[in-house]
Amino acid sequence: MRISKLFAALLAAGLMTVVAATGPPLATGTAPSPDRAAPPGDGGPDIVVFMLDDVPQLDGRLWRYLPNIRRTFIQQGVRFNEMYGESPLCCPGRAGWLTGQHTFNHGVDENDVRLLDPSETLATELDAEGYETFLSGKYFNQYDAIAPAVPPGWDHFHGMSSGYYDYTIWNDGDPDGEEHGSQPADYSTDVIGRKALDHLAHAPRSRSLFAWIAPFAAHSPNSPPPRYRNDAACATIPAWSPPNYNELNVSDKPGYVQAKSLLDASGYDLVAECRALRAVDDLVGAVTAELDRQGRLEDTLMILTSDNGMNYGAHRLNGKVTPYATQVPFFMSWPSRLGTEPRAIHERLSNIDLAPTICALAGCSMGPYPNGQTRPDGRSFARLLLGLDDSMDRDALLEDMPDGGKLVPPWYALATTRQSPWSRVGCSSAAAGGCRWHYVEYGTGERELYDVSNGPCWTWRKGEPGDPCELRNLAGDPDYAALQAALAARLRRLKSEFGGPGTGG
Repeated sequence: MRISKLFAALLAAGLMTVVAATGPPLATGTAPSPDRAAPPGDGGPDIVVFMLDDVPQLDGRLWRYLPNIRRTFIQQGVRFNEMYGESPLCCPGRAGWLTGQHTFNHGVDENDVRLLDPSETLATELDAEGYETFLSGKYFNQYDAIAPAVPPGWDHFHGMSSGYYDYTIWNDGDPDGEEHGSQPADYSTDVIGRKALDHLAHAPRSRSLFAWIAPFAAHSPNSPPPRYRNDAACATIPAWSPPNYNELNVSDKPGYVQAKSLLDASGYDLVAECRALRAVDDLVGAVTAELDRQGRLEDTLMILTSDNGMNYGAHRLNGKVTPYATQVPFFMSWPSRLGTEPRAIHERLSNIDLAPTICALAGCSMGPYPNGQTRPDGRSFARLLLGLDDSMDRDALLEDMPDGGKLVPPWYALATTRQSPWSRVGCSSAAAGGCRWHYVEYGTGERELYDVSNGPCWTWRKGEPGDPCELRNLAGDPDYAALQAALAARLRRLKSEFGGPGTGG
């Protein structure tokens, strides 16, 4: 199909926005294979994951400017209000999503793909189950250090490390990398989108499909494509300024926070991020249109999420790697099983729950692993998703950065849930079981304890019950000594349950 015809079809379907005269960004490039007319295979659902880069949860304001994402995931999908990434950094996060393991078990504790043993991942399990698997986009940081290697489990692999322009993509193990420069046609979101659409168009209908589509957006420097460089809609997006933005008094925070100066801006500017995500929105629209054209869309489980969260000015901090930056956006769309009425799930979940969940839905199981584990650390939330259970029945989840980060010491943390025995202890919501606690231990010996009840932070105002913005550190307060000791003991047990090391504190 010629580019102009595909572009017209997408516009007619209402699944793509008008772009500038530089031309449409996405096209399949070649004619589709004739076997697409055959009935779908009898395996599990088709699965498409859109893995964004450095996009935090926020309050949903970004999605209002992205019509295809809004239509598919907000207006017709399932929103997970409490999805958290165990380790808020690109490679540890991506490894957690793909393996279902804690960071100290998969071993990727910094941004280096060479730390991952990829012999047991979601891709290997789905491939063994008969899925047609492909990846298009950012795999891990420093992929160029192992390129053109194709990790196990991927039938087709178009891997890159990072970048909007001036980058290399390695295609299916070809040692001659595909070099891209700085022209509009080189914009990486569009390039990986074209490759993804080509695979979708030619995917055999006799096999279920697993697609991992990973744009570099909206990683800094948040470069939009030329067609959105001056997008007027995004110019109106409000800056991000929740109650913990640019916190005035950080005397109760760890030393690395106290060392930060006040920020200059009154809020975190989201305009450039919005404009970069407009190209991702085009990609989501084009993929959805192609799935619909093939008759796959109804039984396709589509997922939109991010590799890690961000601070975005919380407690004067930008960047990530801190215990304040773990929440990530997470949406699912699966019309045939979840319907098209929007709904929300409020259970606290972790990124390491994704791999066992997808396997539960597709008929596989995670494990054994290279480190000797027989089962994943994460748990399947498939029954929760399908309305068969109303909770995950766990009292706390583990978060960590075992190697720390720039100027941030190593840390381990736990967050309690509504099933916790401490859900009725120590806070104003105790009678209703609404107490939620976030406890952090640093390798320096510093500690943090917050009553994060009555969140999320962006809906909370000073003077209201709870402290979801984590403004008052209760660690060391005699009134909370017993609670702190109990949470510290639970953190030790939680680490030991999964074979984790000590904090060093």
